[in-house]
Amino acid sequence: MGTVNTKNRILNTINAMPLEKLDAVLAFLEDLQRSSEDETAMLMSDPGFVRDYQEAKEDIRTGNTVSLKSIRRDV
Repeated sequence: MGTVNTKNRILNTINAMPLEKLDAVLAFLEDLQRSSEDETAMLMSDPGFVRDYQEAKEDIRTGNTVSLKSIRRDV
């Protein structure tokens, strides 16, 4: 499902909800956004993560990657 389709479904669902449920929806969305920002800040403050992330971006840029097919196991 594409991003636009997902956003449209979310908006349609919200528009169809009774007003008394909208406060709960808003609180949930704000909490979801806040926790995502906190987790990102935590990762970016870890020097080891930042170094690994930069190395991974460089590997991708230079094509130093392994295909998923070559490492995938059937489970």
